[in-house]
Amino acid sequence: MIAAEEDVGALRRSVARLAAAQTGLRPGTAELVATELGTNLVRHAHPGGYVLVRRAGDGIELLSVDSGPGMTGSVLAPAADDAVPAQTGPFRGGGLNAGLRVVRRNAVEFDWYSTRRGTVVYARLGSAGPDPDARWRFGGVNVPYGGDGESGDAWTVAPGPTPAALVVDGLGHGSGAAAASRAAVTAFERHPVTDLERFVRQAHEAMRGTRGGVLGTCLIDAGRGELSYAAVGNITGRVYTGARSVHLLDRPGTLGTHLPVPGTRIQRCPWEPGSTLVLVSDGIRSGWNLEEHPLLTRRHPAIVAAVVQRDFGRPTDDATVLVVRGTDRVA
Repeated sequence: MIAAEEDVGALRRSVARLAAAQTGLRPGTAELVATELGTNLVRHAHPGGYVLVRRAGDGIELLSVDSGPGMTGSVLAPAADDAVPAQTGPFRGGGLNAGLRVVRRNAVEFDWYSTRRGTVVYARLGSAGPDPDARWRFGGVNVPYGGDGESGDAWTVAPGPTPAALVVDGLGHGSGAAAASRAAVTAFERHPVTDLERFVRQAHEAMRGTRGGVLGTCLIDAGRGELSYAAVGNITGRVYTGARSVHLLDRPGTLGTHLPVPGTRIQRCPWEPGSTLVLVSDGIRSGWNLEEHPLLTRRHPAIVAAVVQRDFGRPTDDATVLVVRGTDRVA
């Protein structure tokens, strides 16, 4: 939580440690962006907010999240000289003003979403790099129990012509749960996932020797217009296409235990250009939805994930949201 100036300093030092080994960052850039985001939370988002940070490629991603009072687009309108803050007053609800222009100038990707319920700002720092597949965009958040320390959840995406996605939740919290999740992620990333039932069996074997866990995994075949989903345990999701949505259902079971691998049932649903997949761990309340945010799926997927976590996250558990969106581009 960032609610005072000393919290901004702690954020800056934490980001500096994370950024030190990332080769795509100019010296001091990550610290500057973190300071601007943190300062804006202290000055304009009462009673503060939080910043999520993770390594991304050769740089880092930052997500600033608060619960109000929102801002207007005018705070990001370019000044005559963008190096000099515009001399305009803040939005009546409390504007972020010049700080976000500093963030935007230093980011290779930047996006934001704001309503009266709060604001989320996304910035990716590092080298732009080639887009591995312009047909897909994805992002996620993983907030540990208590807001700090090691999370027992994990997520990953393998982009490509038929992308695969995974959310996994190790049993319990802390390092033991994290080890279980890492085992499943390693199995996922070792070989391309083309058969969900086979991957579930591989994950079950990989998680033996850990405390075990649950997972949900998808394959998206845009050519056939179909998404396939398999879950063991309470990982759920939805596929949004326009105003329609399809629920992705969980199934009882636990992976990595001494018991035989649970039976897997593949759920299939239509996938159209522009569809959005949202997968969540049980750290997100079961009644989550996007009904109060009808334009949210147009924003960067990491922003969608952060809004869901902010509005529906449980403070008593690790919470993960993964979002994958297909674009209208062709290969």
